[in-house]
Parts: sequence; C-alpha cells; structure tokens
Amino acid sequence: MANNTGIKYGGRQKGTANKATARLRETFTELLEGNMGRLQELLDKVAEKNPQKALELMLKLSAFVLPKLRAIEVNNESEEAKHTSLNIRIIDTGVPLASCEADVVD
Repeated sequence: MANNTGIKYGGRQKGTANKATARLRETFTELLEGNMGRLQELLDKVAEKNPQKALELMLKLSAFVLPKLRAIEVNNESEEAKHTSLNIRIIDTGVPLASCEADVVD
C-alpha cells in the first residue's frame, strides 16, 4: 500500500550521513594518515620533475579531506523594503532648538 500522506515513516533522518559513506571516508582518512610519509615522498618525486603536477595532485587529494565551499548570494532587500517611503514634516513650534548640552540641562 502506497504512502500518499506526505508523512515520512522510517528511514534516515535528514542530515544523517550514509553509513557506507561514513565508513569509506573514515577508511580513506586512515589510509592517508598511515601513509603520510610515503605520500610526501611521492609528491616530492613528482615535484622534482613537474611542480605543477604535484600541486594538482595535492589539490585533488584535498577534496577528500576538506569540504568544498560554495559561494552564496545574500539578498537583503525584500519586496516590502523596496517600496517603503518616509514622509517628514517639520512643524515650527516657536521654541528655539538647543545649541549645546547646557541649553538642554537645567
């Protein structure tokens, strides 16, 4: 029987990592950590002949460790704010304005 209610039953909660993906990332991280010395040697050998290629390899490996950042656009203007107007009326009360703090404080 199909669920036509729109309510989700069972399954993973939103934002919960897939178990297989989490295990794969953990294993890959352990592999890199266990072979840091060897990896450095390999990158040094590549850099001797082709520094650009060594840099490309480092950038490709970093994608597995560091999250990719995405640019986001922030729009602070709402439709309401675009059409807001301000009316100011100045009324002459005949009372002089204070020119300094001494005029205000008795």
